[in-house]
Amino acid sequence: MRKPACRPGSRLRYRANIKISDEQDKLLNLSLAQREGSEYLLKENNLLGSLTQSRNELRVIDLFAGAGGMSTGFLMASNSKKSFRVIGAAEINPIYVKSLEKNHKFFEENAKNRANDCCPKEFSPIDLKSQNGRDIIKNVVDREGGVDLLIGGPPCQGFSQSNRNSWSPDNPYNKLVDIFVKCAIELEPKVILLENVQGILWTPKSSKRRAKDIGVVDYVSQKMIDAGYVLFPAVVDAAWYGVPQHRNRFFLLGLHKSLGYSVADFDEWGAFPKPTHGFLGKRHYVTVDEAICDLPEVANGESRLIQKYQEPNEEKLKANPFLMRMREMAPRDVIEGHIVSRQADYVINRYKNIPQGGNWQNIQHMINNYRDISRTHSNIYRRLKLCEPSITIGNYRKSMIVHPEQDRGLSLREAARLQSLPDWFTFCGNLDDSLPGGIMHKQQQLANAISFLLTLAIAEYILKL
Repeated sequence: MRKPACRPGSRLRYRANIKISDEQDKLLNLSLAQREGSEYLLKENNLLGSLTQSRNELRVIDLFAGAGGMSTGFLMASNSKKSFRVIGAAEINPIYVKSLEKNHKFFEENAKNRANDCCPKEFSPIDLKSQNGRDIIKNVVDREGGVDLLIGGPPCQGFSQSNRNSWSPDNPYNKLVDIFVKCAIELEPKVILLENVQGILWTPKSSKRRAKDIGVVDYVSQKMIDAGYVLFPAVVDAAWYGVPQHRNRFFLLGLHKSLGYSVADFDEWGAFPKPTHGFLGKRHYVTVDEAICDLPEVANGESRLIQKYQEPNEEKLKANPFLMRMREMAPRDVIEGHIVSRQADYVINRYKNIPQGGNWQNIQHMINNYRDISRTHSNIYRRLKLCEPSITIGNYRKSMIVHPEQDRGLSLREAARLQSLPDWFTFCGNLDDSLPGGIMHKQQQLANAISFLLTLAIAEYILKL
């Protein structure tokens, strides 16, 4: 069992798997004195209900929306006739915008018991760095009479330490977090939800000497506190919520003070749902085998876009809640996107010598094209284990992640399943890598996506507020 990072009373405190210093604790309004001084903690079934008491549909704006993974989780959430309506979504990449539009329109046309206006009507690339781009979103909010939730996952290249070449306090992508903050202050949502890699926690705001001691999270938190939000930071593993993948992500959830909540109104998980899977939950982790067992066997370089499922028997399918969720609303007999990048013969030969759970270290004698193999990340050439959740799925082709049983890389649909993205969820682009929107673009869209079931769990919890 994984243990807390530090004992109660030590200088670093453990809160929902996030270590924070006393200084951060004070900044984020999470002091033990405030929490322990309260007479009681409100339980899940006894929250104030101040967010949803005035309307049945909460209005959502999705910033840096990508293909729509985060907002899809909110669209799928519903509770006692209450739900979310995505009134606007901002994404700058034209190919991603096409995916976003296709996925939102499919949901709107096929979801049962949902109004046909739960998704945006207009989709076009929006550059939030420009005032014009932010004005487009502001006009949407004004037209709708306000916004209840502002969600978004700004690009993480500058915060992610899995890529040593892009991690930097001065990476221009880091400034997009400032854009999220600016939009939150301008739009005044009741709730904010910011997602990013956990590396954002230890990234300074700037490499300049006077700014080195100011972290990105400290900066964002102070801005949001000044704007009137009670903040709840957490690092959570997607596997805790039924995603067949260990994927640690940082979330900052803010509730506007007008809602009447304080930190003392919640238990140790703050304004986040308690885990449902693994050692913290009541259900076992969803494994790779459970996630992909119905997908047909394919070869290296498979390019057929539409294929038939490899059907498990009906009884076995019903016993797998994850598969039932993934196939809901999708065509019953065929699967789309089960395509595989073609790898050279020498790469396939390397795959053949890697056992389940193994990685590049099992084939060091076969690798002669790496300048410094000692600096290679442990997940390079990682063959997945069937009986466990997957490792973190980034750009799985670049990482050379290997299928647990077949000597090939993962297919796009297998990787999407491991992200818990439903089978109807698609990524636009041509299959020819030489054309804009090729399979590499599809793979990058998936790498940028937020795990659907994790977002769904958070969205369903917010509906209780």
